[in-house]
Amino acid sequence: MSISTFALSILQHLYYYHVQRTGMRIRVAMCHMIYKKALGLSSESMGQTTTGQIVNLLSNDVNRFDEITLNLHYLWLGPLQAMVIIVLLWYQIGPSCLAGVAVLALMMPVQTVFGKLFGIFRSRTAVLTDNRIRIMNEVVSGIRIIKMYAWEKPFSALVTDVRRKEIRHILKSSYLRGLNMASSFASSKIIVFITFTVYVLLGNTLDASSVFVTVSLYGTIKLTVALLFPMAIEKLSETAVSVRRIEEFLLLEEIERKSCGLSLEEQKDNSVEIKKMTCYWDKSLDAPSLQNISITVKSHELLTVIGTVGAGKSSLLSAILGELPPDSGNLKVKGQLTYAAQQPWVFPGTVRSNILFGREFNHQRYQRVLGACALKRDMELLPDGDLTLIGDRGATLSGGQKARVNLARAVYQDADIYLLDDPLSAVDAEVGRHLFEKCICGLLKNKCRILVTHQLQYLQASDQIIVLKEGHIMAEGTYNELQSSGLNFQSLQRSDEDQECSIRSPEPDRLSLLSKRTNNSHSSQSSLLVPESRFTDQQLPAETVPSVAEESRAEGNVSGHIYLKYFTSGHSPAVLVFVVLISVLAEGAYIMQDWWLAYWARGEFSNSTARDVILSSGINATRSEKESDLTFHLGIYAGLTAAAVVFGYIRSLMLFHGLVRSSQTLHDSMFSAVIRTLVRFFDVNPIGRILNRFSKDISQIDSLLPITFVNFYQSFLQNVGVIAVAASVIPLILVPVVPLLFIFLYLRRFYLRTSRDVKRLESTTRSPVFSHLSSSLQGLWTIRAFRAEERLTKAFDAHQDLHTEAWFLFLMTSRWFALYLDSICSVFVTFVTFGCILLRD
Repeated sequence: MSISTFALSILQHLYYYHVQRTGMRIRVAMCHMIYKKALGLSSESMGQTTTGQIVNLLSNDVNRFDEITLNLHYLWLGPLQAMVIIVLLWYQIGPSCLAGVAVLALMMPVQTVFGKLFGIFRSRTAVLTDNRIRIMNEVVSGIRIIKMYAWEKPFSALVTDVRRKEIRHILKSSYLRGLNMASSFASSKIIVFITFTVYVLLGNTLDASSVFVTVSLYGTIKLTVALLFPMAIEKLSETAVSVRRIEEFLLLEEIERKSCGLSLEEQKDNSVEIKKMTCYWDKSLDAPSLQNISITVKSHELLTVIGTVGAGKSSLLSAILGELPPDSGNLKVKGQLTYAAQQPWVFPGTVRSNILFGREFNHQRYQRVLGACALKRDMELLPDGDLTLIGDRGATLSGGQKARVNLARAVYQDADIYLLDDPLSAVDAEVGRHLFEKCICGLLKNKCRILVTHQLQYLQASDQIIVLKEGHIMAEGTYNELQSSGLNFQSLQRSDEDQECSIRSPEPDRLSLLSKRTNNSHSSQSSLLVPESRFTDQQLPAETVPSVAEESRAEGNVSGHIYLKYFTSGHSPAVLVFVVLISVLAEGAYIMQDWWLAYWARGEFSNSTARDVILSSGINATRSEKESDLTFHLGIYAGLTAAAVVFGYIRSLMLFHGLVRSSQTLHDSMFSAVIRTLVRFFDVNPIGRILNRFSKDISQIDSLLPITFVNFYQSFLQNVGVIAVAASVIPLILVPVVPLLFIFLYLRRFYLRTSRDVKRLESTTRSPVFSHLSSSLQGLWTIRAFRAEERLTKAFDAHQDLHTEAWFLFLMTSRWFALYLDSICSVFVTFVTFGCILLRD
């Protein structure tokens, strides 16, 4: 038996190792699929999802696979173990065991109902979490606008409102989880009580052997049937919700990618041909985004597109890129496309890597591109030249520098067709003239170019000009032809300026256009929501350029002050004292129930012996004495059972209520600190790092931490109670227990010293995953225009592999600690058992 106990410890943790590794692999594969899908979503699909939802899928939903694989097998193992125990109980106490079996049978449908409720609450919570993370993403992305218009309070109220609704559903789920855990705490006692009540009412006599064996057998299935089986149902329901959410995302429509393969003849004549094309961003709207568009642009030609704000200029480039599918008409692109977006996109890395964007470094071409894009002087002023690291969202560069790096990336690609979406608007007049003359009409003079601009002074150098108004071509031709037709260019300029002024103070809810612009770019109006892009192109002094800070990790132990602050943020000190009192009463009733059952069995044995002596003497015992004795013992036993159940439920519900409230307080405090901090904080901290705190970390505090603490609290009280009772009966038990306690404390200290740092490492390596995702979604059109999806996916996988290494290391340190504890306990039980046998006399 000792060998079996030791083997069980090894095999159990070997099982945990394999299922946790399987869950980790499934999670990694799902993350890869979600990211790859995000890079291929069509513009219509991007309107059906949000950055917050995608972040939530990667931070919370995929983690359900880690949890379900750990508990899934208990769905069949629990009932199987229960059947084996029932057979053994039948041989021990006969039909009385069926009463306990009936309680077990009643628990099964109750747990099923609980599982469905968990799924419902999880589904509702996930939607609210998506919304909260979406708002957080928009707040961080548009923090300068929020600061400029002093919108901190309105956005704080917006986040607080969503968080309050989210907490409401989390609290319901936590109450349900509290009932579930309290049931696992009380179910074994209820089953034992019902079993022995029926046993004695059927006229049987309690004896120590029957009590010990029955309680031991029920204790065997307590962990599996009363705790792990319900947990498996809960995790299965939550995983089913997450799987449906992931499935809905993966089934979204993807953009159709057309092959760029050209014949030798077509390669010599690059062009863009559009005939009677009509496009809709949203077909539910009556007016199309583009209507009856017909243009032809050949190699060596420059087509300039002008028009008022919202005329459809960016939509035209979107259609050529393939982001806006034609509803009717024909679109033919001969040649390789490249694209310079209206909102400059730069990713974390060096300036050089942003310009090269995966292409091989050619020094001569690189220098020509820097010169044409007016970047040579900037490279000299930057601390490390073109090897200077660019922060998240280009925090280390000015608006004009980002625009020129964005343009240089497109120019360096040496494509056939260049789509330039207003690259001159973010620079001053002198730099703009340099870019137009040296780059657009210089280095790119032999290319097919389509330029969207508001700078009317450059129209004379254009080969063709089209004027868009409300999605259709109002006028087209050369500069001289348009002048001859009587077109007033100055009226277009004034109309454009008037529209800019009319929306210079947008409402707070229009900030959502920032994120939509990242994905859809439905119109050029979004440029008006980013005032910094209108600033003159001033070079930041080198000493003021902010650099991205390495994510810091806390060191050392978590102080008791942190724990105290965490607990008191959800409950007042008086309520905490009441919870401790209730916990002591629950544990006392829990232990006293076992003690009273043993006392009753000893009394029954003594009474049985006395009755045998009396009967042998010819004296008859009265029936009323037996009934009175049974009523007394059964009444006390029922009272202790009821007390253990009631106090256990109260304790569990109050703990979950307080811990969830603590989570709400912590979130509100963190958000308040973030929204009120300096803008520099957002320059040196990537958006993924901030979203990591508000997504995965908050999720763990909402759900995982309360479960972990309640489990620890109940286990701690039970262990203290068991040791106290055992020591009161056999004081010598403290002789081996005290050294064992010191061994456990040493192992705990050794384990925590390592696992704490590993867990912190896991948390910090998770942030680059979200930063990469957020950056990719911001530059989605640029990535697809450059056909860089595969390269970005490999970079995402590299970030994910680094995080997975830290996560796997954390899992293995936990398994090491658990294996050592169980092995030492097996040795301890073996010595105690043999000691009791040797000292039984």
